[in-house]
Amino acid sequence: MRIKRWEKIGVLLLALVWVAGCGQSHEPGFLGSGTLEATEVVISAQTGGTVTDLSREEGQKAAAGDLLAVIDVEKLELQRKRLAAGLAEVAANRTAADAAVAQAEDTLANVETQYRRIKELHDRGSATQKQLDDITTQLAVAKNQVAGARAQLPMLDAKKAQIEAELALADRQIADGRVTSPINGTVVEKYMEAGETAMPGSRIYKLADLGRFWVHIYVAAEDLGNITIGQKVEVRADAVDTPFSGTIAWTSPEAEFTPKNVQTRKARSELVYAVKVILDTGADVLKIGMPVEVYAQP
Repeated sequence: MRIKRWEKIGVLLLALVWVAGCGQSHEPGFLGSGTLEATEVVISAQTGGTVTDLSREEGQKAAAGDLLAVIDVEKLELQRKRLAAGLAEVAANRTAADAAVAQAEDTLANVETQYRRIKELHDRGSATQKQLDDITTQLAVAKNQVAGARAQLPMLDAKKAQIEAELALADRQIADGRVTSPINGTVVEKYMEAGETAMPGSRIYKLADLGRFWVHIYVAAEDLGNITIGQKVEVRADAVDTPFSGTIAWTSPEAEFTPKNVQTRKARSELVYAVKVILDTGADVLKIGMPVEVYAQP
């Protein structure tokens, strides 16, 4: 009987401890809690090919513009040479077409001169009708030759524009074979290894700017009046003893339901306003995903 009695007492004490823990409130000045975030960028291949070189490992830093990966673009370079040869051929054909137009126009000018002379002679009775008919036919042929020669020019110009566009695309794809960092950041994930084949859109790295953290908290409407843009706050992380300074950077212009990761169903059903807090310090010790609490500075 004594054992059962002590068991009952133990169960009761545990229940009291659990109730007390669930009912405890935050310290004065508590504004909200969330998890740390930072700017993260996924670096993807823009052109396909074999990855020949990767310059960074996870945890290493990269500055904006640094070369991160090299993709083999030999096939694209060969294709570009073929296009360049085609463009040179079009240029040669355009030169020949210009010469043909000039020759046809000279011929037309000569025939027009002969036509006017024979027409005058015919009108005075010094040229036969056959002579006039023959020169009239030659004039029509000369005009058709000029029109035919000129018709080649826009086709050649269109072909030139098409090849130039294909060359520009090839140049862009070749340039995309050198993958650079768009931001100053740290490699947090590496998705490929040298020797693997990348397809357009394949992930290569994920970089994060670990020098600038922020957290989104959610504040009830009645507490929103206590928050102002530029207000200094205190950010506390369980994993670090020292609190950090932060600044209220943004508040949502409209209410929304509390995110689903909030513990209770009642809290999830309440309308709140999102607030963004940017941390002024702590970049050297904080990590993405750390849970933190935000307090108004006393």
